[in-house]
Amino acid sequence: MSQNIADGAFPERVHIAPVGFEIDRVVLPFMRMKGERIHLIVRQDSNKRGINCQERIVEELERAKKPYKIHKAELDLLKLIYTCRKIIEGELSSGNRVFVNISSGGSIQGVACHFATLTFKRGVSAYYAYPERYIEYVDPNRQQNSAGLSKIEMVPHYSIDLPTPQEMSFLLLVGQSRDPRKSLLLRSCLEGGLFSVEGKSKPYGHVILECRYIRPLEEKELLVVEGRGRNSRVLLTEKGKNTLLLNGFEVLSQN
Repeated sequence: MSQNIADGAFPERVHIAPVGFEIDRVVLPFMRMKGERIHLIVRQDSNKRGINCQERIVEELERAKKPYKIHKAELDLLKLIYTCRKIIEGELSSGNRVFVNISSGGSIQGVACHFATLTFKRGVSAYYAYPERYIEYVDPNRQQNSAGLSKIEMVPHYSIDLPTPQEMSFLLLVGQSRDPRKSLLLRSCLEGGLFSVEGKSKPYGHVILECRYIRPLEEKELLVVEGRGRNSRVLLTEKGKNTLLLNGFEVLSQN
């Protein structure tokens, strides 16, 4: 079956599964939970055994006439989180319900996919699929780490508060600035349309900068301010850098 995933007229139950050395733990939960479509996240540098698992999964999905889409990603925690988040965002924007399999790939893939689900308040659930037995080498064409499916356990959902879209825009402005002084950041905010000071008194812009962006992001431990006054420097914390990276943005080094 084609990998093209067409938009449906009604909400769908869409699955996301990282692919490692498992076949049954990808396919069987998807089938048992009556999923309509599935996204497969595969490693860019998959070895022969990994590719064999991918091919067997695709064969079984096509045999069942289930639409799928393959996404290649590096084995990097933040890049995997970003890949999974983008898939979830796209499906939620279409009004679909998303189920994320955190047991079908390796440990890094599982952690990344689980974290991705926590960045959404609703509409997405993570689950763990338990196999019937481990280390399955019965069929040389279906070599996998486990076989069968004994149960599916839904993982309790607790959402993480990410910055608002406006806060994210300011965070990106800081992350891509080579000279992140408050006075220069204010100028960039005005030029970029983050807010306007038209018709306001001169200090208004600095007040908005502090109250709307710098203080809230400091409280979230995403920014830190060095120095005092309008020439003080606004810097990303490690948490702030990671927040931008998991949203797919590049960050300049700040000295």
